[in-house]
Amino acid sequence: MDLQQINIKVFTTEDSKINYTNFIKVFNRWMKEADSDDYLNYADYSHVDAGPGVLLILKQANYSIDNAYHEHGFLYNRKHAVEGDNGDKIRQALAEGLSKCEQLEASAELENAVHFNGGDLLFMVNNRHIAPNTPEVAASVEADLTPVLQQMYGDDNFTVERTSEDARERFALRVSANSDKPISELLSNLGG
Repeated sequence: MDLQQINIKVFTTEDSKINYTNFIKVFNRWMKEADSDDYLNYADYSHVDAGPGVLLILKQANYSIDNAYHEHGFLYNRKHAVEGDNGDKIRQALAEGLSKCEQLEASAELENAVHFNGGDLLFMVNNRHIAPNTPEVAASVEADLTPVLQQMYGDDNFTVERTSEDARERFALRVSANSDKPISELLSNLGG
């Protein structure tokens, strides 16, 4: 299986206070500071209950402060193909998502009100053709994902579970780690 269109959602901590207006400020700053034309625009869906929140649209990926199922988190959505083996692609997606979480935590616009729990992740493949939501796909993806998670979490225990067995749902795995490692350490462990 050639994994593509990997999505990573890093959930916020319980004490985080989400202010969508402040995320718009951060996303606007990122667009102004960018050296490339990859950043296109942002979209404000904060009025949608349990929706995508605020979305930053890029050519290669989308970033959002997502609230699907009433669980806030930063969602990294890779849209285009990535080279390498599946482990490399998973590592790239985790590193990109965690790196943006680290930048958000340090953003003055968020007033130190948002923190991310690197031990609580959602791993998705946003392509039902590549990764239908089946037990066989889950076993295959987990075989590629587990070594990367072991590298990232080190000696900390973690579990990986399918979020749904409904074939109509997008394939997703919930990663729960008994880890209090800061985002910076997880990134370092990944080699980022």
